Amino acid sequence: MNRSVVLERLVVTVALLLTVWGIWSHGFWDPWELDAADGGRVGRLPGVVAGWLTCLLAFLLLRRHFSQRAGVIAIAVIASTPLFLLNARLLMGDSVAVFAQTWVGLAAIAACGGSDSTPRTLSRYVLLGIGLAVSTHTSGVLLGPLPPILAVAAWSLLSDDTGRGNRVGRWLFPVAATVLVLGVLRAASMDDPGFSLWLGGGAIGGDPPTFDKAAELVFHGFAPWSAALPVAAIWALIPRPTRSADAQSVAWVLVLWAAFAFVSWTVFASRYGTPPYLALVPLAGLVSIWLAEVSRERVVRWPAAVVVALLVGLLIRDYALYPDSPLRSLAVEGLNVPEVYNPRGAWALLFSIAGALLCLTLVSHEGIARPEPRANVQWFRAQWDVGGAQRGWLLLGALLLAACFSFGLMCFVLDLGVASIVVRVGRVALLVPVVLVALVFGLPWLRYAYGRLGDRRIFPALGGGLAVGAFVSLSFQPALSQHFSPKPVYDAYEELAGGTPSPLASYKLPSTAAHYYTNAPIEEITAQADLVSFLQERGQRWAVIRADDLPGLNRAYRRETGEHLYVADARSARLLLLAAKPIDGRPNESFIANAVLRDVPEAQHSVGANFEDRVELVGYDLDLPEGDSVGAGQSFQVTWYWRVLGKVPSGYKVFVHIDGHGMRLNGDHVAVGGRYPTKLWEKGDVIVDTQELTVPANYQVGEYVIYIGLFSGGKRLEVKSGPGDEENRVNAGTLSVR
Repeated sequence: MNRSVVLERLVVTVALLLTVWGIWSHGFWDPWELDAADGGRVGRLPGVVAGWLTCLLAFLLLRRHFSQRAGVIAIAVIASTPLFLLNARLLMGDSVAVFAQTWVGLAAIAACGGSDSTPRTLSRYVLLGIGLAVSTHTSGVLLGPLPPILAVAAWSLLSDDTGRGNRVGRWLFPVAATVLVLGVLRAASMDDPGFSLWLGGGAIGGDPPTFDKAAELVFHGFAPWSAALPVAAIWALIPRPTRSADAQSVAWVLVLWAAFAFVSWTVFASRYGTPPYLALVPLAGLVSIWLAEVSRERVVRWPAAVVVALLVGLLIRDYALYPDSPLRSLAVEGLNVPEVYNPRGAWALLFSIAGALLCLTLVSHEGIARPEPRANVQWFRAQWDVGGAQRGWLLLGALLLAACFSFGLMCFVLDLGVASIVVRVGRVALLVPVVLVALVFGLPWLRYAYGRLGDRRIFPALGGGLAVGAFVSLSFQPALSQHFSPKPVYDAYEELAGGTPSPLASYKLPSTAAHYYTNAPIEEITAQADLVSFLQERGQRWAVIRADDLPGLNRAYRRETGEHLYVADARSARLLLLAAKPIDGRPNESFIANAVLRDVPEAQHSVGANFEDRVELVGYDLDLPEGDSVGAGQSFQVTWYWRVLGKVPSGYKVFVHIDGHGMRLNGDHVAVGGRYPTKLWEKGDVIVDTQELTVPANYQVGEYVIYIGLFSGGKRLEVKSGPGDEENRVNAGTLSVR
């Protein structure tokens, strides 16, 4: 069997497995999936099947008008994006709506491109009518069938009439598009808050989003292939000699389809809420057309590779700065990646690999000659022989590389006594000549070896994209399920209770979710005092609570018992499992147990500052990366120890000013990361407040004074005793920046 055929089948198999693998091993996300279940959705399988059908339709479209390779690429592109996988694998996703719109688009293209009177053309119109009904029912006219119908209508009006096409469709689709647009405009003009099939929703008011929100959703949700999308769209618009007239028409329709979907999304979002972006197939189609045609040409495309590399870098930056980026493609409110889960390193690695493989595909082909090591030397010699100016540039470059290497080596082996940021920059500079030499001498060999794959060099690039999809399906979604689903908490209860029906309380939580995952009898409790009493009764008892309720509950429990609540399982950032009695060999996982102490730990730096006989700053610890100092651009950790002397007013925050040399590092914050505010502080408590600060890169070497205090708005607690000043700031010591 041909190797390409084997690879194509492997790609399709992996893509389909990523859609379904492990969907039943993770609990329903509460409340999003449970709300969808209450709304009549029967499970995750329909979304998976709709996803598979979407891939099938994309394959059929691209295979018919371009090539089987393009169809396989389209499946791989679709199945490796968060926009597809999250919508197909989660109950509240819009995979069915994506499939329905795709159905309309393919039926419209087929109907408009057929002859006037054949039975097959008639069947295409029937399929189109069914698709229109399904798409309208699932998402409304505006978001569902309108974009592909508008695209086909525009194509039929703008294309030349050769007499070979469908004359009925040439005028039927513009008429149908006009009717749909007028219906949408009429429904929008009524501004009715009631649901409208024309709009797919009702007017809810509010400020409309800026026009770039749809582009942002597509850019983040269609990753990693969104880095190639601008180049692919331009490529599709320009006719190619190897592309038939029919194929070129389909390429134009895909561009128009994606553009009209962008407009529909913006119109809907301006008044009716945040919608999903359904035009996934035209996006994947554009990328697959581009990749299929580029991989068969013996042309090096450095400009396209540079654009892809830059956009991959932008993706890496956005996913690091905005961790919720992939979740925005679900178009549901309240979904945020918990702070305790930080996958930005994995995203950066996977996007880098996918981008590098795609760039290699663009700059390699089988026609590249075997590199000759002497060629580089000959090139430098030829540049030298050009004349004085060229020699000057070569000498300057050589001197700069030698300086980078020499200074970097000195930074590694010597104590230069300069600012640490200079040393760190120097160590990085050591790599500059090494990387440059590797690129000059190694990249040609890499391009040559990669080009030996011929037109099969597209498969490593598809593998890089599928690796991103594998991370979404096998790591990202399961990790979020630990936080968004109640299942892990109830699984922990079943495991720790040992199968015995121990009393289990659900505090301020609906018991509906609990009944999905446990057969234990559940006692619903809504009053704080009742839960405290429940946990003090005889025998081992359990309770499931929201993580946000722990601080208040813990204070009430300590007032009764003098002990912290015992948290048996805290894997979820949203729900916690409490046990009335500690479990042998299992530490208390409550953050309060480490943040609120009875005794004062021994601090590295003593302060002893009294604030109005309400609270005392006992001291603090510094964890510095250089041992006794921190460098500009580096982060460090400081842990403050507060002893509560009396009633502390609510709403107070901690201000930290690190001043010196005309600079200020501001560390204002709510104590204990905002999870244990001052309104909960009790007399006798010792509060352990840890924060991380980063020294700005422009800080010069020297000593900086650390000032600290408590404030609320423009008011500060008065420093009654200790190293305070007239501004009610405590001089806590110095920070050395080296």
